[in-house]
Amino acid sequence: MKKLFLLAVCMLSMLTVSAQMRPTMMFEVGIGMSGWTGDAAKGSNAIFNPRVGVTADVPLNEWFSFQPGLSWVSKGAKMENDVKVNQNYFQVPLMAAFHMRATDSFDLVFTAGPYIACGVNGKTEVDVDDMTTSWKTFKDASVSGTQFWEGFRRFDAGIGVGVALDFPHWIVGVDADFGLCKVCKDGPRNYDLFFSAGFKF
Repeated sequence: MKKLFLLAVCMLSMLTVSAQMRPTMMFEVGIGMSGWTGDAAKGSNAIFNPRVGVTADVPLNEWFSFQPGLSWVSKGAKMENDVKVNQNYFQVPLMAAFHMRATDSFDLVFTAGPYIACGVNGKTEVDVDDMTTSWKTFKDASVSGTQFWEGFRRFDAGIGVGVALDFPHWIVGVDADFGLCKVCKDGPRNYDLFFSAGFKF
């Protein structure tokens, strides 16, 4: 009887660990600010932007997991001459996550890792008196054959970091991305900071 009891306890423990180690999916939305860094970013200011995406959490052991995802992220900045630049990307983060048990209700999760992104669309606007003119951010723009805007590079890559409170069915946190690629020749680099909330399914 004692052996059967010990066997039952062992099997229950294995099932509990197995349930805890199953991958989960998260749908996340975020709001925050984006801007530019580097010498070419002088005179620019951060703007508010949204983010939405899905993330998988794949446990590797009790403490660590791998978190790949796919997000639609809006970035950009506003320049001193009333030019507002919007850059929309499909972004793939590849994060390593460290889970630390904080209370019985939630874990504290730290994430870090690289991301790659592809610019899909965006609009640049300038206000002159009562008139607003706009053009596509990722394409060259010209007037009467004279180019006045060099289209931004679509490829971007960088490093992401974050911290979150991980509850059984939802998650809230803060994430930041720091671009390593210049948005155009001799241009600035992207950065962003988002407050996000997600639902697990």
